[in-house]
Amino acid sequence: MRIDGFIDADEFKRQIDDYVRVFRATKPAPGTNGPLIPGDPEREAEQVRRKNGVPLILPVSEDLRDISRKTGIPFE
Repeated sequence: MRIDGFIDADEFKRQIDDYVRVFRATKPAPGTNGPLIPGDPEREAEQVRRKNGVPLILPVSEDLRDISRKTGIPFE
């Protein structure tokens, strides 16, 4: 969907930025870390994966080890 067919793109961005600021400033409900905004879980997952690496399921790990043995390229 083309936002600029409904509203000026810069104005839309300003409105969304305002909403995000309001959401971020909202006091978290008891037992929560506050509201999640689209993209928050993905940004958090990226930080974790940059620090700890990307988790692999066993079949993928086994395939990579097999390729490693066949090619002589280390897999750790």
